Order: sequence, then C-alpha cells, then structure tokens
Amino acid sequence: MKKVLISDWLEKFGGAEKVVQAICEIYKFDQYYAYIDLMPPSVKGKVFGSNILINESKILKPFGKKFRILSPFFPFIVRNLNYKSRKCTFDLIISSSWALSKGFKINGTKHICYLQARNFKYVWDEADLYYTGIFRLFAFTKYYFRKFDIKSAQNPDVLISNSKFVQDWSKRHYDRESIVIYPPVEVEDFFISEEKEDYYITIGRLEPYKRFDIIIDAFNRNKKKLLVIGSGGQLDKLKLKAHENISFLGFQDKKEIKNLLTKAKAFVYAGVEDFGIVYVEALASGIPVIAFNGGAVPEIVMNDRDGILYNSQTQDSLNEAIEKYEKNVNQFDPVGLKERANRFSKKRFQSQFQDVVNDLMISNVN
Repeated sequence: MKKVLISDWLEKFGGAEKVVQAICEIYKFDQYYAYIDLMPPSVKGKVFGSNILINESKILKPFGKKFRILSPFFPFIVRNLNYKSRKCTFDLIISSSWALSKGFKINGTKHICYLQARNFKYVWDEADLYYTGIFRLFAFTKYYFRKFDIKSAQNPDVLISNSKFVQDWSKRHYDRESIVIYPPVEVEDFFISEEKEDYYITIGRLEPYKRFDIIIDAFNRNKKKLLVIGSGGQLDKLKLKAHENISFLGFQDKKEIKNLLTKAKAFVYAGVEDFGIVYVEALASGIPVIAFNGGAVPEIVMNDRDGILYNSQTQDSLNEAIEKYEKNVNQFDPVGLKERANRFSKKRFQSQFQDVVNDLMISNVN
C-alpha cells in the first residue's frame, strides 16, 4: 500500500508534530508533503525518523519564514499543489491539518485527516483577535476563507478530531461527523516526586489567545510564587506587568520541564485548548490542574478529582479556584492523577489510529 503524509507547514516540534511522529512510527510513507518546510534537519529527523525529503509548494518556498504574508492566496496554493501532484499514484493520504492539508487531494486516493485543532481559527472563533487595527479593512476576507475551509473539509473520506470539543466544532461548522482519537502523550516519561516546592507553574506559548495576562494579574494580586515556562509575542509585555513573585524561565527542554512540573503545587491555566497536552503532562507528574472550564479540559480533568475548574476567564475566578484548591489540597492523590493520565498514552493513540486506517482500506477493497 503506497502512502503519502502531508502537514500544513513544518517549523518546530510541538503537539501537532508529536502526532505526526507517532504516526510515522507505525507507517512508512512513500512521499512526504508540506506547503512549506522550515524545520531544522535535526528536528525533522526526530519527527519523521530520518531527515526525509519534503515536497513543498514552490510558491511559498521563496518566502521562507515570511510565508504567512501570502495567506490571502492559501486557497490558490492548495489548488496548485493538488494540480502539481495529480499524476502521482497512491493508495492512502494521511493529513495533519490545522489549516490547509485537509484540502490535499490526488485523483481518487483515500484520505484520512487528523484535525489537530479547530481549523483556521483566525477566521472563525478567533477572528476578533486577528482582524484588529488596520487589518479590520480586510475583515471581509474571513468569509472567503470560511467558504474555502468548509469546502476543504468535505474532501477527506474520514475526519479524526483530537477531542470531543473539536468534534463538536467540526460538526457545527463543516456539518461532518468525525471520530475522536486523543493525541499521544508520552506519559511514561513523567514522574511523581515526593519533593514538593512552594510554587505554581504554567507552560505555553505567550500569545494573546492563551490568556496568560489573566494568570499574571491573578498572581500579582495573590502574591504566590509562579513559574512561567515558554516564550512568545507577549513575553516582554507580561514581564513588565509582573511582580517579583513571578519568574519567567523562557524556553526549557523536556528534562527541565519534567523536573519543574513534578515539584510544583499545581499547574495553572487560563486559555481555551483544543486538547491540551500540557494538562496531561501535569497529571502524569502527579500534580493537579487548575484551569478555565473551556475547550477540551473537561475531557481530561475531572473537577474536584483531578484539579479545580473555574467558569470565568477572570483573575478573580482563577484566584477563587486557587483558594479552593489550597483548602482541599489533601484530596488530590498524585498516584491516582498519574494513573488517569495513562489513558492518553502513545500506544493507545497508535492502536486506535491503525484501526481507523484498517477499516477504511478494508471497506475500499470490498
């Protein structure tokens, strides 16, 4: 069976790339595609198992890291790559999509698409965050992108959502059913420590939609120690407003993150995640999660058992949740937290994904 794998674009090693890595561990692909490949060879080898050749869009490639300036032409770029690939012969396409690759097609080749998130969020749920300032003049384009996105979502034979939250979203926007397979998390790499220290921890890209501003405001008020791991466009702004009890550690490698997580009092979060691998990593470290009750978090964290979920994205609501946690800290069992994190293992993901592929290809034969 000849197989092809396509991702939207390759830049860094994040949650989507961990999914691709897990898929590449069970399947050998004959061709690899991405609309643009900016990934360093060492990272590419980590994702794909070797430094393989990526077929790219010749339109985007010359723009390098500035490729997003061509975003108004993304629909044309998808169609162009489809045209360039039309003479290829494959049995199966597997796509990793948060924007474009669900629209990839080669003749009548069967196509399974893994929705890594709510696709094209910047023209759907998060349009107000992107169409601001001078970009309001281009607000009309979001309706063009939505039409393109809906049409692209009709292309795959099977859609897989990374959570029930994304499944509901895709049904609502694309009017399509999808299968839920939670992303793979290397839960066995995390451990419980008996050495606890007096700090809370939060991890992620410091961008507006992640709402780290709420966390900083809350800890400015409660004066508790907070460690912030991650970098992003809001780093300098958040540093300026943060008090001395808040430390920004920037990017940290996996080993250091594991050590810091397991010694923390709890993991805190204020954003809305389509899945939220970091929630699982916190539980696998034996620490509770204090998070806004939105997105996929209720699928991972049971309120009052695995942590505390709060219902308003405000500093007051977060601080009330922290206060509630500290009054009931002894009810959270680290061993139980880790055991429940195991249901998101890589082995489970790979088994479920193979079942979907087998079902599609068997039905194709019949």
